[in-house]
Amino acid sequence: MYLALRELQHQKLRSLLIGGIVALIAFMVFMLTGLTRGLSRDSASLLLDTPAQSFVTTKEADGVLNRSFLSPEQVSALQQDNEDAAAFAQTFVSFSHGDKQLSGVLLGVDPRGFLAPDVSEGQTLRVAGGAVVDESLREDGVKVGDVLTLKPSGDQLRVSGFTRSARLNHQPGMYVSLARWQKLNPRMHGTVNAVALPAAPAQVNLGGADLSVTNRAQTLQVLPGYKEEQGSLTMIQVFLIAVAAFVLATFFYVMTLQKTAQFGLLKAIGASNRTLAGSVVAQMLILTLLAVAIAAAVTLGMVQLLPAGMPFHLTAANIASASGLLLVVAALASLLSVRRVAKVDPLIALGAA
Repeated sequence: MYLALRELQHQKLRSLLIGGIVALIAFMVFMLTGLTRGLSRDSASLLLDTPAQSFVTTKEADGVLNRSFLSPEQVSALQQDNEDAAAFAQTFVSFSHGDKQLSGVLLGVDPRGFLAPDVSEGQTLRVAGGAVVDESLREDGVKVGDVLTLKPSGDQLRVSGFTRSARLNHQPGMYVSLARWQKLNPRMHGTVNAVALPAAPAQVNLGGADLSVTNRAQTLQVLPGYKEEQGSLTMIQVFLIAVAAFVLATFFYVMTLQKTAQFGLLKAIGASNRTLAGSVVAQMLILTLLAVAIAAAVTLGMVQLLPAGMPFHLTAANIASASGLLLVVAALASLLSVRRVAKVDPLIALGAA
């Protein structure tokens, strides 16, 4: 540790340049992590934050909610065999608010069931009826008491409240009672898309061979577009981490080659391989830790400047996990330099000098 600190202090410009490169890579990792999490929540916050643990759909739907259609008889049987089973339905709609044409997901739920949304403003479905909509519609000027006109039917919904975390497929959710949803969608003939339960799939009694049950994670993976979108962003993160490892390993290996004579001298006066290797690893970890701390501070500052509508979500836990991953990568990248230090022969190194 002493040797690492002394060298960092002596080689200020070199340490600053390498630390700046590491900080830039860490900043890119943090920003990409925030965008990945943000897109995930913008695409499926309704499923990510739902209290439901299991979803019962028709078997041929393969867990995809909008491909499943359960009859009233199937719903009744499930509710008799499973406590707290809650039917729900969804459909994508277009609607107007003043002179604005918008789109969303119309969700029908039991106002007294566990799927009924909590409100951050206004009144619940159970108290006021109407529609409880996602808070993101505020950016379009929607307020409690406003009337939304569905297209092309012309049916109207009065906004009774706002709720959080109700987005699906990058569309704002709009909760109404299941009875109202059925009236707005007469062609569904009383069917619903799924039955949600707070119990684990193993505890669900299907009672029918033509039904299947999936957990929340499985439902997320078959949500149209979700897996593909997250997979692409995750691959970008993986490549960015790989680039970080390559850059760190290359820089420190070159620095180690430049200090071959110094390592030879230290070995000649009694320094062990363990001491020198520890110095190399400590130097890399110190630089990486300082760079990651600076990048985290800059990222948190940048978040305040991002547009309100940008899907960006970054928590302290996300920053901590990404930082830990970068430190692990730095430690692994230092092994190449450690191997070089261990192979330094004092006589050859001093003779070359």
